[in-house]
Amino acid sequence: MKETKCLAVLAAVLMLASALLGCNSTKSGAAGSAVANTKKCGVVLGDAFQGFSILDQSSASDVTVNADGSVSYIATAAGGGGGGVAFYVKADNTEINIANYESIDIELDYAPVEGAWNAAAKNPGFALRILPWDSTGIFGGYEDMEYFDSDALSGTLKKTVVVPENFAERIKSSSDYDSILGFGIKFNDYERGNTDGDKLAVTIKSVRFNRKAAAPADKAFDDGLTDAQRGSVVEISYPTKDYTAGENAASYEKHAWVYLPAGYDAADTATKYPVFVLLHGFAQNENTWGLTNKGRGGKIKGYMDRGMASGDVKKFILVVANGIASASWGPNGAGMDFNGFNVFGGELRNDLLPYMRANFNVADGRENVALAGLSMGGGQTFTIGMGECLDLVSYFGAFSAALFGTSEDFIAGVEAKFPDYKINQLYMICGDADGLVYGTFPGYVDSLSKWGKIAKFDSEVYEGGTHDFPVWYRGFSHFIPMLFK
Repeated sequence: MKETKCLAVLAAVLMLASALLGCNSTKSGAAGSAVANTKKCGVVLGDAFQGFSILDQSSASDVTVNADGSVSYIATAAGGGGGGVAFYVKADNTEINIANYESIDIELDYAPVEGAWNAAAKNPGFALRILPWDSTGIFGGYEDMEYFDSDALSGTLKKTVVVPENFAERIKSSSDYDSILGFGIKFNDYERGNTDGDKLAVTIKSVRFNRKAAAPADKAFDDGLTDAQRGSVVEISYPTKDYTAGENAASYEKHAWVYLPAGYDAADTATKYPVFVLLHGFAQNENTWGLTNKGRGGKIKGYMDRGMASGDVKKFILVVANGIASASWGPNGAGMDFNGFNVFGGELRNDLLPYMRANFNVADGRENVALAGLSMGGGQTFTIGMGECLDLVSYFGAFSAALFGTSEDFIAGVEAKFPDYKINQLYMICGDADGLVYGTFPGYVDSLSKWGKIAKFDSEVYEGGTHDFPVWYRGFSHFIPMLFK
């Protein structure tokens, strides 16, 4: 019995020693003297060490900074959107240039949470997510560098990710500048057999960015715009009601984000702007597009600021709204209520557009209204925008739209309801590796390109694109120069 207890104590001591030596350690002391170990978990840039600095908008629970500097959290499966934690690359929150680096070393511990893991799922997978200068977090503007899998259900994973030769160009095509603000380690639950709600415990121990030989110094982001050339972002709460509850539904205040272009002056009521309503996808909400009044405002704000400053984009007001017309999903609710999804047209017509015109300098007329959305919101652009509100809206964008029914039935329905209204612009984009909705895309494109009701039709296939934000950000950036011209 004593021997068993001694072995248990020895095992505990060995486990503690292993934990203390888990990250980079420094040793001091003369030969024969006691050796002090100081564990240093964090980010290494070349030879420069710094601790982890967490971006505000991560997507994980139980985020903990441990005594050794490592960061632990729980990531949860959510239909391919398994979460993670986003980190700044540099502790002072300035940027690096990814073209200066050849590889990234990652070390992390992971284990499924007991009782919260589908036994039929594959071993946990991860993605190294790179966050450009305009990112607002793990889902707020990113480019995935590499997906990689673990070899066991739990354990320690060490991975060296080679920076692809074209990666800097990918960043610039998305964000215009090779300026990297941060990175994230995301739990990859996309088509891996996980059930929504599966939980994975992760501890990020070290991330090392290995510089290329003779690489130049990193430069902080500078797009050349002055503060006067940048728009502003405000939050609104507008009165609406639960359109799933019938005529006697109680009213409530619903949250949304509004972008105001540079030079907007509330007192200058003689200057009116078009308005663009942007919608989210299934299980998302008005925050998903990343527009915010914090930091740099998010990726789509950068597209609008730069486009409007150059004159390529006509100035407009953008409202990013929650497309679920149900009180149980606002404010800041998740978009998974199909009844609320289907009746959003009433809220758009009776509440949101009237509020925008009453409280902002918004121009009258359908010629000054645009509607677009991703996935489920792209489907609403069809069914609600063109199908129910063509008398209110004339510009439409559908990014990986979830489309139901045939294109022929859709066209016939719109023709019957709105025989006298034209569509000024319809733009569609979808990734050809999108297993969820690409199957309907080519047929709709073929039919709509021949539809005489559309004055201007544009479509785009994103090669290799999946049902994810790189496609939707490109869609937004390509759509806005088409508006209101």
